[in-house]
Amino acid sequence: MSRKNNLNVAPDKHASQETPESIGAVRSFREVLESLAIALVLAFMFKAFAAEAYVIPTGSMATTLMGRHKDINCEQCGFPFQISASEESNDSSDQPIDPAHLPRILAGTCPQCRFTNYVGPDNTEGKTFLSFNGDRIFVNKCCFNFRTPTRWNVTVFRYPGKPQVNYIKRCVGVEGETLRIGNGDIFVKRDGETEFTIQRKPFQALLAMLRPVDDNDYVQPKLHEIGWPTRWAAAPGTEWTVAKDLKSFSIRTKDSGVSWLNYRNIVPSSTAWFHLSQNVLPTDGTAVKPQLITDFVGYNSGIDNSRSSRELIVSREIKGDAARGREVFCYKNPSTLGLNWVGDLAVSCSLNITGAGGPVVLKLVKGGIEFHCSIDPTTGEATLSIPGVDDFKPVKAATPIRSGKTFDLFFCNIDEELRLAVDSKEIDFHGGGRYDNLCDNLNGPLARDRQPTALDLTPVGIGTAGSSLTVDHLKVLRDTYYIACDDFTADTVCDLLYSPFRGEYPQQESTVNTILSSPEHWKTFGKTRVVEFTLDKGQFLMFGDNSARSKDSRLWTRDGIPAYVGSDLLVGEAVFVYWPHGLRIPGTRIALIPNISKVRMIH
Repeated sequence: MSRKNNLNVAPDKHASQETPESIGAVRSFREVLESLAIALVLAFMFKAFAAEAYVIPTGSMATTLMGRHKDINCEQCGFPFQISASEESNDSSDQPIDPAHLPRILAGTCPQCRFTNYVGPDNTEGKTFLSFNGDRIFVNKCCFNFRTPTRWNVTVFRYPGKPQVNYIKRCVGVEGETLRIGNGDIFVKRDGETEFTIQRKPFQALLAMLRPVDDNDYVQPKLHEIGWPTRWAAAPGTEWTVAKDLKSFSIRTKDSGVSWLNYRNIVPSSTAWFHLSQNVLPTDGTAVKPQLITDFVGYNSGIDNSRSSRELIVSREIKGDAARGREVFCYKNPSTLGLNWVGDLAVSCSLNITGAGGPVVLKLVKGGIEFHCSIDPTTGEATLSIPGVDDFKPVKAATPIRSGKTFDLFFCNIDEELRLAVDSKEIDFHGGGRYDNLCDNLNGPLARDRQPTALDLTPVGIGTAGSSLTVDHLKVLRDTYYIACDDFTADTVCDLLYSPFRGEYPQQESTVNTILSSPEHWKTFGKTRVVEFTLDKGQFLMFGDNSARSKDSRLWTRDGIPAYVGSDLLVGEAVFVYWPHGLRIPGTRIALIPNISKVRMIH
């Protein structure tokens, strides 16, 4: 019987009085409910089998991925950086903590100028420094249905000691191999092999894992006006000139020899900053000596309100500003100074060759050995070489570099390979930049355990022999340094076998500065611990990029947990940061404006 006929029948007195309009409304409501139900089912299926969103709680992958943190623009140099605030959350502790007794982060040290910024509620500027939740990421959950994890990919897995908790680390070891950590690098020996080989990062992963040492765009002219030395300086007798803002360098020369512009890692101490921040030179002349580059990470430098940290935060009178009276000054956190020498470095810059002559040369130094990339400005041909090491044969490749145009250059000596990129595109030397085969010779000039020399106090340089050029946007970066530690090693911060820092914990900053600037203390540098992990089928090793603050595979055995992740605990690969925490709505504490500049793929 048709619906129309039904409507023509006299209704039962107990039946509802339906009309075409009411029937249509019920149908529409039902269709909405059905659509929502289907959408929810699809969402749950998508979450269960395809992709899922996660929030990064802690800083074990910093600064590749951010856990709970504070964003800071350094009050001295303006450099933007982050410090960990995961301590302020119960999520970072295995045991519940009364919110009233949670630590509060009050300060952190800038990785660029090393000034320790106070971010407590009574700061002089009256600013509010919010703590933001970590990056929100998408994870591909179906990839491991078709393949096993790939080395260097960022991976989500269930923690073997508590499978209901998800962890995120970088996969560094895969099934069927023995992995070794030494001198900050990863080496692997596979089944049937007798020798370990160094593991190199894909170019995008390498870029993601670099850490800042110096960004000359944030140089501070006011410091140098009162006599503090610049980090970039021309070698004596050369013709380099510097712009008034100290951010750009140029040379017009016809000399036959190479004129060098060199980088010195001059890091102001807390005592130096006590004076410099008031526009006065420090009285201690040793404070201006260049130092070795180490694995210092600004993200880890936080100072909280605990009793042990109170002595690092002092009140002082502001010289020459009676109206402001007093302010808070902070010393560096001594336990986060960075004690491992890092010789794997990179330099980047913008280069404009205004007059072609002799070659333009990029120089990196590691362990007293120079590594060069020379560029012919007339042909664009690049040559990688290691002067003084005859067993390394120079290798050449074509580049688009020519006189009269500006190019962005990137040159690195990382994982025992020289690499060059021009305008973000890596130049293919067909493996010719690799020299790991020369590092196996324990008595050779490239032996892995060689110590740094005085040359490592000027570890980066740019020079030319006869060309005219301008260089700006200079940056010095270092590789991620993996600290060799396991359940047998007592020190998870420094892996030197015979550390000159031993007995100085928490480290005294003045002692650390003296050691890092004095070659006579470096005889044991380069000689580090070595730890190894053997993986069977279905076992994978996961390390955090923030090696000094990551409780990863290296340390699980201390808790009676195997030092690997089984294939049954794998969740998926991290793909994309879709919400890196919002920007604050002006005049409020609400951070809901999309932070588009930090949305990114994960490498």
